[in-house]
Formats: sequence, C-alpha cells, structure tokens
Amino acid sequence: MTNAALDKKLEEVMANRHRSLIRMLSIIKKDLDARITEQLQEKGYEGFKIGDMALLANIPQEGTINNELAKKARITKQAMSKVVKSLEKDGYIYTRKHETDNRATVIFLSDRGKQLVIDVSGCMREIQGFYTDIIGEENTEILRNILFKLVETIYPGLCLPAK
Repeated sequence: MTNAALDKKLEEVMANRHRSLIRMLSIIKKDLDARITEQLQEKGYEGFKIGDMALLANIPQEGTINNELAKKARITKQAMSKVVKSLEKDGYIYTRKHETDNRATVIFLSDRGKQLVIDVSGCMREIQGFYTDIIGEENTEILRNILFKLVETIYPGLCLPAK
C-alpha cells in the first residue's frame, strides 16, 4: 500500500472512530469506574481497586474456591490467587481450608467485604440514575435489553440471578 493510500485509509478510520461501539462502551466503562471509585473513596475505601470488584461480586455467602472464582471473574487462577491475598490482607475477605479437599481453600466475604458490596450496589444505583436522567427511562430499558442480549449470547447463563 502506498503512503497516500495508507493515509487515506487512516483518515477513513479516524473519521468513523467517534461512532465506534467499542470506543463508546470503553468510555462509559471508564466513566463508571471513575464515578464508583470517587464515591467509594468518599465512603472511606481509599485503597480499594475497582478492578477487584469482579472477585468480590462473585463470592456467594456460602463461600467459594479460588478456581471457581477465577472462572466467574474470567481471570487466571494465578491472578486470582494474587487478588485473594491482597483482599485478605485488606480485610475484605477471609479464607478457610476446604472441609473435604485439603488442597483447596474456601473464600468468604468478611463483614468489611459485605459492606463494600452493599456500598457499591448503592453507588451503582445512583450512577444508573445519573445515566437514566441523561437518556430517559425508555432508552435506559432499551439499552438494558440490548446489553442483556449481547451478554446472554456471548456468556449464556451469566445474567441469571444468584442462587
């Protein structure tokens, strides 16, 4: 491809970039993370990393093992082990040896972790209200249905209610 053709192709890509679905989703995700982080800091969770919420949100009350948690959070077992150690050190979770499998450790939310999940849920409702004020109730429901369809198609069963 010549320089002129390459420049023309780049110009076309850049001209359409502002309407890219992936770019817009990324921008909204960044905004959401920033808003949640700000609200959590105001509530006293200064050192909490919003990326760790995927772990906490997937811990059922009866606890879970590292491998299951890694699957649900869609990260490697090794990465999950690091996050578990960090969150345990910060007091958001605690672990116990598995009753029947000596190789496994069961992960539970501590009271501090439970309160964090509750506080994040409140932040999410508030932020969702902010977005709904911008696009309206009807468009919010349309957006929710579209995103649900995407998630359910890509990850069947992921949007099922917790047991």
